[in-house]
Amino acid sequence: MVALAVVLLGAAPTGGVYVTSLPSGADVWVDGTYLGRSPLVLDALGGGTHRLTLTRTGWNPQDVAVDVVPATTVTASVVLVRDGKGTDPPGWIAVHGVRPASIALDGMPATLGKDGVVGASAGTHELTLLLAQGKVTRTVTVYPDTRTDVALLGDAQTRSVVIAPADEYVTGDAVRIDGAEITIHTIHHDVIAHLGSASYTVDRRTMTFDAAPTVIKNRVYLPIELLTMLAANGPQ
Repeated sequence: MVALAVVLLGAAPTGGVYVTSLPSGADVWVDGTYLGRSPLVLDALGGGTHRLTLTRTGWNPQDVAVDVVPATTVTASVVLVRDGKGTDPPGWIAVHGVRPASIALDGMPATLGKDGVVGASAGTHELTLLLAQGKVTRTVTVYPDTRTDVALLGDAQTRSVVIAPADEYVTGDAVRIDGAEITIHTIHHDVIAHLGSASYTVDRRTMTFDAAPTVIKNRVYLPIELLTMLAANGPQ
């Protein structure tokens, strides 16, 4: 008689990737297989390195290597670059919360639609809004074919959703990226943040800001309010 040994193998551990792009609506392939348009969640991927390819008409294709961790969903944010065959299409700015009495874009009067949206060319703009407590000015970056949202509160504690490069406020070696985790260590402050989350740990205290950290072309962008606080003590 021959004895047969049967070994049952469990399912291999898998993880996921949340893919976003600027602009959105990019076609996404993973390891050569088309899966849909950004933003989207890719799940049940085997652990290890996978290749993401993002394409969109009028933009250069982008290849990104992403490390998938079992039982975890990591974030992959990709900024597409125009292919140089035409001018950048415009984007939009949407104002939420309090409707201003009037607005100006780069010093020129602008008309806010009933939906709270105004068109703007791609690039950085100065947005001035007349509110009940006076004028409020925000620096807003608009991306092609993309809407940038600005949230306003109804009091003097109005906070901005504007983000800026962290390396313009602290030294570049103070900022570290480890997967979805971002850490900043300066002389005066320690910050821990995660891509996709607006909750930050600042000097061992949990603080919530109006925007999650973003990585654009290997540069970390953070809420301007947080960066201003980090730079308040002088050179880091």
